Amino acid sequence: MKSQKTQSAINTYLKETGGWVASQLEACTRCGICAEACHFYQALGNPEYAPIWKLEPLRRAYEQRFTVAGKLKLALGLEKKLADSDLEHWSKIVYEACTVCNKCAHVCPMGIQLGPLIHGVRAGMAAAGVVPADLAEATEKQKTVGSPLGVTDEMWRERIDWITDEWEAQIPVDKAGAESLVVFTSIELMKFPDNLAAVARILNRAGENWTVSSTGREVVNFGYFEADEELTRLFMYRVFKAAEELGVKRIIISECGHAYDAFRWAAPNMMKVPKGVEIAHISEYIHQLWKTGRIKLKEGAFDGETITFHDSCKIQRRGGIIKQPRELLRVLAPRSFKEMTPNKEQSLCCGGGGGVISIKEADANRYAVFEMKIEQLQEVQARAVCMVCSNCRLQFVDSVGHFNLPVKVHGLAELVSKALV
Repeated sequence: MKSQKTQSAINTYLKETGGWVASQLEACTRCGICAEACHFYQALGNPEYAPIWKLEPLRRAYEQRFTVAGKLKLALGLEKKLADSDLEHWSKIVYEACTVCNKCAHVCPMGIQLGPLIHGVRAGMAAAGVVPADLAEATEKQKTVGSPLGVTDEMWRERIDWITDEWEAQIPVDKAGAESLVVFTSIELMKFPDNLAAVARILNRAGENWTVSSTGREVVNFGYFEADEELTRLFMYRVFKAAEELGVKRIIISECGHAYDAFRWAAPNMMKVPKGVEIAHISEYIHQLWKTGRIKLKEGAFDGETITFHDSCKIQRRGGIIKQPRELLRVLAPRSFKEMTPNKEQSLCCGGGGGVISIKEADANRYAVFEMKIEQLQEVQARAVCMVCSNCRLQFVDSVGHFNLPVKVHGLAELVSKALV
């Protein structure tokens, strides 16, 4: 007799297993190439961290229900039905040793989209309530308070007022008729307030008609990290509702990779989205402002110490925003900018995305992964690194401190704002 917990997970897997999922699972040849692409497998050497093994709960549920081979394995005792202990075991694997970066899919010779499938495995865990406690707590805070960091309405307003005063950066709030709604993360609000000020300075200098919203104010989506579809929709709905009420033409996602992925790609496939509202990432919008002459930059403003660029999985590999930040960096640091290897679509994940950095028990995993990033930084003798995701930035800042590295960590908007002519 299955427990209710296990049955909830299995029901979710069976519900998800349509023709596409079945074809993906059947296409796998167990070649193991995906393992070498996984930064957790590379760093820790645990065979259970191979991406294809992370799909095991989904595969078992599918084969045991729909295939002759799966039913035969079950009947002969070669495989067992999923149990609570299996869910708890795989929960640690798919939440604490996976950032859903999807690099594994880029090397798969069969073209299997492992990232979305692993997200599906997480969905079963979320349905069963088998989610790491830290991640579940942050998700609950976003549901009840509006922020995974527990930022209340009052705290949010006080923080916006403080940033406005401290950096003398005008931040319009709830401005009806604005063309652009900019939505930040709690990470930026609390950890990198200079990023809000930087974006404000850039948009104001460009003459942009923009605003932030006091109701649709959180862009990061912990429901998406958990893979809880209902909460994923709820957290995006808050922003979309604010966009409709303010009458904006576009939603500009701040420096957050998973938020960009959720709003740009996931939202249209899982909910009703406002018609005619463009979704843009702040890095591509800043590039557009520069390209069209609405802002001008001081060339070589950061031509001193060697600076490199970290590609964020959901923005560069998934979103394709690859050339824009590089074009800006070649203006800001034409002589001192150097590329890490590998980069662009094949870049190495920082190890903190997908909710991993919010799980204390995953610290050892993400630090082990970051040691590979250290090697990349040292190869180009970088003394500064720039990125366009605040979650990556938090991982870099924390890890640079942990390993006591002589490396400065910057957001792209921060550098651009300092180089404005």
